[in-house]
Amino acid sequence: MAADHQLRDAQTGQVLVARLERATTFWQRLRGLMFRRPLQPGEGLLIVPCRSIHTHWLRTAIDVVLMDRDGVVLSVHPNVRPWRMVHGTKDTHAVLETAGGHLPESVQVGRRLCVTSHADDSRRR
Repeated sequence: MAADHQLRDAQTGQVLVARLERATTFWQRLRGLMFRRPLQPGEGLLIVPCRSIHTHWLRTAIDVVLMDRDGVVLSVHPNVRPWRMVHGTKDTHAVLETAGGHLPESVQVGRRLCVTSHADDSRRR
């Protein structure tokens, strides 16, 4: 997993997903998590742009967060089992997938999340 980003709470700066991979090309978005090893705690996949996902071909449950263009959480779907679908609204712009049951409790509807690179993190020190 080429996880060179982190997902943070925009208000507190708290790291919510320490190893975040972004799927931004057609092929990356199409593949998603299919046919890959299950996500570990602290890992995630951010699919942009994306309005809905399916969990076909996955082996384990995942937590799913739907966000708008500004990173505001629109809905949270914990422990989505394999062979399910999650649909967003017209405002949905991105979907975060993390290991099932490991999404921090602070990720709630209305919270704003932001992506930072590990390079940004090292500059803060």
